[in-house]
Amino acid sequence: MKIKLWNFEYDFDKDDAKIVVPIILLFAAILSTNIDPAILISFAAIYYLLYFFLFESVKKLKSVLPKPKLKCPNCTNKKIILQGYQGYNSDEHYAYYWCSECKATSILTNGGMLRVG
Repeated sequence: MKIKLWNFEYDFDKDDAKIVVPIILLFAAILSTNIDPAILISFAAIYYLLYFFLFESVKKLKSVLPKPKLKCPNCTNKKIILQGYQGYNSDEHYAYYWCSECKATSILTNGGMLRVG
């Protein structure tokens, strides 16, 4: 939606509405309700902190946390090689891994690693 005031034209989109509409609702709530304005302003501040910083902080946190390492269920060797994906008694495809130490093939399922052969 384009907003035109005097010689100024602005394109108001969905992302702008996520910022402006809560401010309008805040002013309406302050003027029309008996709730303490300090509480309403603190809720608005929490909303904007989450809106502007939550996605970036979660992304940063995911990059800092270590990813889980897969281990062979037989010898607990961490050096396993992905052989490929194949169906195992169902339509769902599971990842097949081969251990370089004990030469066993394992399947990665939701419950963990299962030894096949």
